[in-house]
Amino acid sequence: MAKQYKIKPSSFFMMGVICLLGFLAEYLILQSEQLLYGKHYYSFTITESIMHWIIICVLWGLIGLMMFYAAVRMYAFDISKRKTKPETKGIAACVLLIAASVFLKIKIYGGWKVQLDFLNSGWFQFIFQYIYYFFEVFLIAITIALLQEWCVMIFKIRVIPFGGIILALTWGASHIFTQGSILIGICYIILALMFGMAYLFTNKNLLYSFIVIVLIFLI
Repeated sequence: MAKQYKIKPSSFFMMGVICLLGFLAEYLILQSEQLLYGKHYYSFTITESIMHWIIICVLWGLIGLMMFYAAVRMYAFDISKRKTKPETKGIAACVLLIAASVFLKIKIYGGWKVQLDFLNSGWFQFIFQYIYYFFEVFLIAITIALLQEWCVMIFKIRVIPFGGIILALTWGASHIFTQGSILIGICYIILALMFGMAYLFTNKNLLYSFIVIVLIFLI
């Protein structure tokens, strides 16, 4: 049995930061790959792109699982919230979030993003790309859960999507630089806020949150 430690807000903050560093690590790895291959990411071959996605999936999967394990076993934090289910009004709110996200991305990208990704990548590359997105959502959900708990312990307020706000200011805002577009960066900031709201609307049930965030993010 794993040793349990006294629960402190700083514990959840540190675990949340480790998750955020996982997203930063991808940027650093990508920079290294661009130097290695001598070309920009958008010029990677299919094999080079898939290798990048596999590496990042392993990285994010390990970080997410380690933080999940640490929260449950070391701090006795019920991060999955399996016994809680979203209420009808929460489900309705999630449907509205999904619809709003689809509308937002159509406006930003000029079409349905899934279709555009498929047309630009082809089915083989598309499959690996979306597996990569699933791992990203997994780490996003873990990050939101940990940072939401940190803020609740400090501010004693449960109705504000703190996890989504922090994600928006970090992961979301970083897309301004990684995508080279303020407009796309703003899109990801809004999406991150939606993720945080979805986490609350699903009563913090991690599985339901994951499903809703996948739908917000990928369709």
